[in-house]
Amino acid sequence: MRSTKAGDGSGEFLLMLLIAVAIVGILAGILAPVLANKLDDAQITSERETLRSLRRDFEATYDALDYANLNEASIAGSGLPSGTVLTTFDKATSIAQRIFAQTVVVDPAGWVTKLAQKRGITSYAIGASYSALTQSQYSGIAFNAYEVQRCLVIGPSAEAGQQRYLLVSLMVPPYRALVFPSADATQSFNSIWDQSWESTQAQAPALWSTLLSPSAYALWNTASANNRTNASRMIVERIVQPKYTLTLANNSQTDTAWVDIGPSINEIVAAPNSGTVVSSSLADFATGILAGRMIVVRRGLTVAAAYEVQRFFLYSDVNLTVQ
Repeated sequence: MRSTKAGDGSGEFLLMLLIAVAIVGILAGILAPVLANKLDDAQITSERETLRSLRRDFEATYDALDYANLNEASIAGSGLPSGTVLTTFDKATSIAQRIFAQTVVVDPAGWVTKLAQKRGITSYAIGASYSALTQSQYSGIAFNAYEVQRCLVIGPSAEAGQQRYLLVSLMVPPYRALVFPSADATQSFNSIWDQSWESTQAQAPALWSTLLSPSAYALWNTASANNRTNASRMIVERIVQPKYTLTLANNSQTDTAWVDIGPSINEIVAAPNSGTVVSSSLADFATGILAGRMIVVRRGLTVAAAYEVQRFFLYSDVNLTVQ
């Protein structure tokens, strides 16, 4: 009579294997959301650090003398000579168009391009379009881990004593087309600037409830993955570039003083013994001189014979005297 022990053993093994697979499946179902949430938290933490790094690089360009290619503060209304190529920033009224655009076009004066040059990145072509899938150093500046674009938004230009910028990254999938206000640039900029976005239960600015449709506004405050509201997925880095005042007193009885402010030549011309000139009295600098601008002071009987007596980058209010 044939023994059935071997067959019984195979059946028990198969049963145990099925039980083990079932347990693994249950554990996977339990752990998968936990691991996904951990990954989400790690990506958001990493993005905050990335924005801080981009901010530091941005601020380091304030005193770059190459305004066309390096100086991010090549902006309108800051006393730059006519013909200066201004930096292309994002506008507060078109944030959504930038964030959810599938490609970034390499603009030679764009803020992404200038930061790339600051970082020594050269592997890009002017006019080319790159997506997040390009996986280049250039696209690494433009896109975050969720394959949506970062924005560098310029604030109002006429503020006394400061120029503000917003570095924004929305950590949501591209298909979650959140809506931003688009009617008034200053209003939109300030609403983002003034809002706290750090809490996992952060809400969209109350003002947006009057500027967006009810459904669009509600989507911002809806919890998505990881029990985070969509609003809490907006990472915001606020940048303030100070503006300063330059005061020149020419007490010389014979020499005229000429002062260059940044690339603007002879912005101040002070005749002999003419007293005090304050930069805020100049049309181009009524709200102040942007931090980082190079100041060059010359003196002499004529502009052709003038010689340089001072040269420095402006990082504080300065009083100059020509004796």
